[in-house]
Amino acid sequence: MARRSRRTRKRRGLGRLLALGAAVGAIALGIAALYIVYLDRFITTTFEGRRWSIPARVYAEPLALYLGRALRPEDLTLELRRLGYRPGSEMRAGVFVRDGSAVRFRARRFAFDDGTRPETDCAVHFAGGVIAAIEAAGKSTELFNLDAPLIGSFFQSHGEDRIIVTPEETPRLLSEGLKAVEDRNFDHHVGFDASAMLRAAWVDLRAGELEQGGSTLTQQLVKSYFLDNSRTVTRKLKELVMAVVLDARFPKADLLNAYINEIFLGQDGGRAVHGFGLGSQFYFNKPLSELEPAEIALLIAVIRGPTYYNPFTHPDRALARRNRVLDQMHEFGLLSDVDYRAAAARPLDVATGARRGGSYYPAYLDLVREQLASSYDAGDLATKGLSIFTTLEPRVQDAAESAVATTLDTLEHDRKLPHGELESALVVTRTQTGEVSALVGGRQAGFQGFNRVLNARRPVGSIFKPVVYLTALESGKFDLSTLIDDEPIVVPDAHTGDWTPKNYDETPRGPVPLIRALGDSLNLATVHLGLAVGVDQIAKRVGELLDAPAPEPFPSLLLGAIDLTPLDVTRLYGTFASGGFSSTPKSIISVEDEAGKTLKRYPIAVKKVAEPDTIAILDHGLQAVMLRGTGAHSRWSGHGVAGKTGTTDDYRDSWFAGFDANYLTVVWVGYDDNRPTGLSGSSGALPVWDRLMATLKPEALELGVPYGTELQSIDYASGLTADPTCGDPLQIPLPYNVHPPSKPGCGGVLESITDRLKRWFSP
Repeated sequence: MARRSRRTRKRRGLGRLLALGAAVGAIALGIAALYIVYLDRFITTTFEGRRWSIPARVYAEPLALYLGRALRPEDLTLELRRLGYRPGSEMRAGVFVRDGSAVRFRARRFAFDDGTRPETDCAVHFAGGVIAAIEAAGKSTELFNLDAPLIGSFFQSHGEDRIIVTPEETPRLLSEGLKAVEDRNFDHHVGFDASAMLRAAWVDLRAGELEQGGSTLTQQLVKSYFLDNSRTVTRKLKELVMAVVLDARFPKADLLNAYINEIFLGQDGGRAVHGFGLGSQFYFNKPLSELEPAEIALLIAVIRGPTYYNPFTHPDRALARRNRVLDQMHEFGLLSDVDYRAAAARPLDVATGARRGGSYYPAYLDLVREQLASSYDAGDLATKGLSIFTTLEPRVQDAAESAVATTLDTLEHDRKLPHGELESALVVTRTQTGEVSALVGGRQAGFQGFNRVLNARRPVGSIFKPVVYLTALESGKFDLSTLIDDEPIVVPDAHTGDWTPKNYDETPRGPVPLIRALGDSLNLATVHLGLAVGVDQIAKRVGELLDAPAPEPFPSLLLGAIDLTPLDVTRLYGTFASGGFSSTPKSIISVEDEAGKTLKRYPIAVKKVAEPDTIAILDHGLQAVMLRGTGAHSRWSGHGVAGKTGTTDDYRDSWFAGFDANYLTVVWVGYDDNRPTGLSGSSGALPVWDRLMATLKPEALELGVPYGTELQSIDYASGLTADPTCGDPLQIPLPYNVHPPSKPGCGGVLESITDRLKRWFSP
């Protein structure tokens, strides 16, 4: 009985254990099932939402080819290379040929903001440094626009950029090549491939390096979409489960297309390059559809390690890996023997310099995004497939970035300043329209960070002074020859106590003509002038020119004690450069939807804020700044340009604003922490402008003679009438009834004849 009782108890205990095990197993299966259901819903929702989100594409202004434009054949071929066109003999899309004094090319199909241009054969003929004739589609034309360069996109994930391509836009060699190299059983497995994992492990073990990967394309897609790069068993198991769910839920063609648009292919500064569409532009500067077999193989090669196989920094590794990919493509029957040998013999030939594709201008995109904010939210910009056409000119932008980087390096080297610490901001606009042609937010081009053009509010110093002189000229009480006292002065101020301004070199000049006070940027003379005009009136004028509330009318405002951004200064000087018309610096031309329908146009909006004749008189003064004053050391001093330097207390900020007939440029140089640089406006910011204009080639201003004035020759230092035989004569517009006395020693034969003629013709 006792034994039977013990056996019964054992059987009952075993039964309880089995029941408990079954319960635990059922619970575990239930949890696993619920987890899989959760993953299924999460994966499906996320993949569907992200897969069809098409970011807004942002385009620069296309280069316009027109009869009479100053352009050489080599300039055009450089611009074509910038767009990814390449020299060749077979005329097809994206190919050009230099033919004596002509350049022939087949323009790609392109959807402009005013319509779509089909593939078009074009021939541009040159003579005497200008475009002499243009033929497009076999007919003569006066205007032909090159493609608008893509400069970026607005994607939801910070730092990620991509160009979405459809299956129809994807070369078959790329799709099949990915399978041959990365996942040979892609069309048949259920999301993972156990045999491929074992085979890859064996190959890698024999090779002693990572020769093959065991992950399927689906697993790589899962890792890119949903997971981090941690190497844990849990993460790998999660990857396998998610790959199975993804494979079960979506067609293989959709998964492959998503992979082609998602996979990480490199880093461009702060921008992550995702997908083969952008990868093609970034590495080869041409559309994916135009890639050659060797180029497709390199992109596939980079997948395994975008840093390790970076063709820009590790060309030998990249070449070896590319050739292994070509071997596999050949083995898989994707390349004929002839094509394989030709591809394997090619160099990497990745794009560099002006040919570097997928150019990215984050500082300029900040301005575009800011100006779009009133009409489009971030979600629309990231998902609706919009096309945004802007005013950026890549040639000007590249020259501006180069001018900043090169000049700051030179300044630090020559002046023994800490290397790499000087910063700068630069903005270039069209003088008559305010359209922003270039914008440099900092020394490091392509860096996604603090944008000094938009956000750095700094004291402007003497660059503000033209507002004082404009207000004085507008009062009708002053002209460019009016004598101003450049003498010490004490200005009482109830808020800050007595103010005792000084000149830059602490030396008073005595009575000086207004044009010299402006040209030499004399502080004492400017304060005397500003007090005579009225600080309240000048503060009011600033508000009108900036379309903003007037600043506090403290006397120190007369010498630029006001904080403005470089973009604010651009708007201020835009009035001087345009002949009296104010406009908000403009970056956007139009916005189109995914189907090419124009959603919104951004017209040029200007308003008159000053009389053109008065502005013309002021501009004569700003030309004198460049001819005789603080800008006289510029290499462009005698080229009909106008400008003004600016320096703040203790040399903390160096400014320059200059313009010719085409472009207005504002430059700031300084340290972000506001410590002194030792640089004045003429020694810091002006050299940046000088270097930029070496590319832009300034075109002289045509100011003419303002109404009610006549050009008279006066001595720059004294304001007295002078002639080429004495003094330092400068021709300036003066009212008909103003005739300064002659400078002693002047008034020879030339002046006697002039006086005699005036008497003869006087009423």
